Amino acid sequence: MQLYLIPPDGGQGGRVPTRRRHFVTRSLTEPERNRLRAALKNLRAAYGTWACLAEVMGMPTRSIRAIASGQFAGSPGTAMRAARAAGTTIERLLGRPVAADRCPTCGRSG
Repeated sequence: MQLYLIPPDGGQGGRVPTRRRHFVTRSLTEPERNRLRAALKNLRAAYGTWACLAEVMGMPTRSIRAIASGQFAGSPGTAMRAARAAGTTIERLLGRPVAADRCPTCGRSG
C-alpha cells in the first residue's frame, strides 16, 4: 500500500483556500496612553534603568523609551506587560487616578 500526499487544492491546480482570521484590535485612548507613559516613567524609576525595566517587560529598551517619551503610542500588550511589571492590573494601571485617602474600589473616603 502506498501513501500519496494530496495538495490542499485537491490536486486540481486551483486556488488554495485560505483561512481568514478576524482579529479584534483595541487601541488605547489618549488618556490611557498618557497614563501608560506615566506608568512607564514611574516603573523606570522603580527599576532603576530603562534596560532593567525592558528586561523585566521582555521588550527592547528603545521601544519602551519611545513609548514613554510619546514618540510611539503604546499598545494593550505593552500595558499588560507594564501592569505585570508593576504587580497590578491593567485596569488599575490605566484607570482614573484615585486620591490616596479614598478606596480604589468604591471611592469612599477612609
